[in-house]
Amino acid sequence: MTRNIFFLEIFLYIFLSIFVGYGIYIGHTNYDRFLNFVQEDGFVEYLTAVFLFFSCIVCLFRVIEFRKQKQLLWVLTSSLLAILFFFGAGEEISWGQRIFNFESGEFFSEKNKQGETNLHNLVVGDVSINKLIFSYSINIVLVIYFLFLRYTAKKVQFIGNLVKKFNIPLPQNHHAIMMIGVNLLMGIFTVTKMDELHELSFAIIFFLIFLNPYKIQQNSSVSFSKSS
Repeated sequence: MTRNIFFLEIFLYIFLSIFVGYGIYIGHTNYDRFLNFVQEDGFVEYLTAVFLFFSCIVCLFRVIEFRKQKQLLWVLTSSLLAILFFFGAGEEISWGQRIFNFESGEFFSEKNKQGETNLHNLVVGDVSINKLIFSYSINIVLVIYFLFLRYTAKKVQFIGNLVKKFNIPLPQNHHAIMMIGVNLLMGIFTVTKMDELHELSFAIIFFLIFLNPYKIQQNSSVSFSKSS
């Protein structure tokens, strides 16, 4: 890990801690100010989109790097992650609807509970896509990713080999600790609309993971390096 990345991690950890702490404080002392803090098209939402886009950019650089190394499966993984985080950034700001001031089409006006041009606020029948996929399902995936994947990859040869074969970025210990810590605090001191701060924490920490993932030794079946 280079010194620049180390200082960037420290800076973003401090920034995120202050941001979350401030959000929790005003959420319990001045709820109107909190709603303004996490409003649609507000600073928190745009900042989340920016870090999701940064993660996309990092993945695209990995694609270029791995193509030069002729690691086609690694290229595939980084390409899919780049698409995923570009999609996430676009969804976060409704694909620039209010930035460029364009109207939603008939489908989104009828099916989207906020009348916006995005998928995560669609309602199909009585089912909210946001709750079904972007809340419940993604939360399950995140729990597995941060709490179990690295440990399982070290203990189960098949999983470890898959992680190495596709070069899946894994969180280092400090990434997982930070993610669990800030989200645990928000869970304990939760208020309505706290999800916006959860999303920001995910965006920042995933950016740091992709920038500096846990390194896996490639010459052993399930042997990992000792970086923390």
